[in-house]
Amino acid sequence: MKGKYSTFINGNVAKIEELENLAFAGHAHFTAMQMREYGVKGFEFHIARLRQASQKIFSMELKETDVVEQLQAAVKEAPKDGSILITVFSSDSEFTQKSKNADLNIMIKTSAAHDGPTGSIRLKSFEYQRPLADTKHVGEIAKTHFMREANKAGFDDALFVHDNRVLEGSIWNLVGWDGEGLVWPKGAKLHGTMMQIIEAMAHQIGIKQRSADVSLGEIAQLEGVALLNSWTPCVPIAALDGIQLNLNQDFYTLLRRLHDKAPVTSLV
Repeated sequence: MKGKYSTFINGNVAKIEELENLAFAGHAHFTAMQMREYGVKGFEFHIARLRQASQKIFSMELKETDVVEQLQAAVKEAPKDGSILITVFSSDSEFTQKSKNADLNIMIKTSAAHDGPTGSIRLKSFEYQRPLADTKHVGEIAKTHFMREANKAGFDDALFVHDNRVLEGSIWNLVGWDGEGLVWPKGAKLHGTMMQIIEAMAHQIGIKQRSADVSLGEIAQLEGVALLNSWTPCVPIAALDGIQLNLNQDFYTLLRRLHDKAPVTSLV
C-alpha cells in the first residue's frame, strides 16, 4: 500500500526472524538520510560511504546498483517525505571466521521525516574517541551513554574530545567560523554526509575553509560554532561546558544557504 513506512531486507518486506537476528548484530554499518519530495541531497556521499565501509568491515564489494534498485523499490511504497536508514550486514553470525566471506544483506527502513532540533543547544565535553571513527557502524552504546550523561548534568548533548582536540558530537559533526571561512576540527571522526555537502558547496562558490586542530579553549574564540548531520545543516551551539559561545546568525544563514544550493537526486 503506497504511503506506508516499511522495512525491507534484500528487496523484500522484512520477516520477524530476519529482524531478530539483526537486533543482536553489532558488526554492521549504515547510512541515514532525509528524503523530501522523493529526493535526497548528497546521495553520492551516502553510496560512497556504504561501499567504502563494506570494503573496510567485510572486505567485500557492495554493488551500487543493488542499493539503488532496492532503495527505489522501498521509497515507492513510502510517503514522499521521510527518513531512510540503509544498513549493510553479514548473512552469517558474528564472532566467526566464516562471516568474513558471507553474503552482504541490505536492509532499508523508511520512517517519518526529521528536521533535527530547533533553536540552539548546550554541550558538555567528554574525553572519548569513537572506535573506527571514520566508519558509521552500529552498536555504539557510548554515543547515547554520553548524551544522557550530558543531559543529567543539565546539558543538551555531548561533545567528544581526545588529547584536548575537539573531534565530533554524539551524532554530529562540528564546524566553526573564524571570521574568514569555515573551520573543521581535525582528528579521528566521521566524515559526515552533511559535512561533505557543505564542503562541496562552499568550494563551489568560493567560501574559504580549512581543517585545523581545535582545542576546547579555542572553541570560544571562534565567531560561531554549529553542529550538523543528515537531519540539518545547522544547529547553533550556544555554550560548551557552561561557557557561552559566540552566536552568529550570518554564519548559520550561510550553512543553510549552502545546503539549499546542493543538488537533489530523485529516488523515483
